[in-house]
Amino acid sequence: MSVSLQNLSASASDQPDTAMSGRPHWLVPALHWAMAALIIAVFIVGKVMEDLPRDQRLPVMGWHILIGLSVLVLFLPRMIAVFVNARQKRAQPPENAIKTNLAARIMQGVLYFLMLAIPLAGLTAMTTIGHNFPVLGLFSLPNFADNHELHELAENIHGTMATVLIILAGLHALAALWHHFVVKDDVLRRYLPGR
Repeated sequence: MSVSLQNLSASASDQPDTAMSGRPHWLVPALHWAMAALIIAVFIVGKVMEDLPRDQRLPVMGWHILIGLSVLVLFLPRMIAVFVNARQKRAQPPENAIKTNLAARIMQGVLYFLMLAIPLAGLTAMTTIGHNFPVLGLFSLPNFADNHELHELAENIHGTMATVLIILAGLHALAALWHHFVVKDDVLRRYLPGR
């Protein structure tokens, strides 16, 4: 009887524990990369739109809105996946990693805030222009008010926060590369497929 208990214990310890190894559920990196691609795309489309004459902006603005709304739609499942993953039992980090983890959590919090706030500011700008706004013939954003001051404020906040998000996302990517090539830990590998 004691031999079989030892065998069970040994076989249980041989099983990989994704929670203990720190590897997130596959949905977390999938949403991470999907949102990263959408955020880069919406930023590029927004910059292209700014350089166009006003009479040529409508279709490009439609794509900008559609991609931005996709970021907003994916935000809730992303947060649910992150919170569910965070509740899994994890190994305690070493003492020298506590400051790094705190900085990473602050950066993640700011990035999550911007992922939500930027599309909401854009929606505020587009729903205060005084008329419904057609989006590529698919649907129209409703008009809630004809408020030029609010429209301008929301548009400025939207653009400023978008620039801040891209800068912080770049720093986030540099930090991941620093972990991979300098610290040589598995922070980046945990978010790569097939690792």
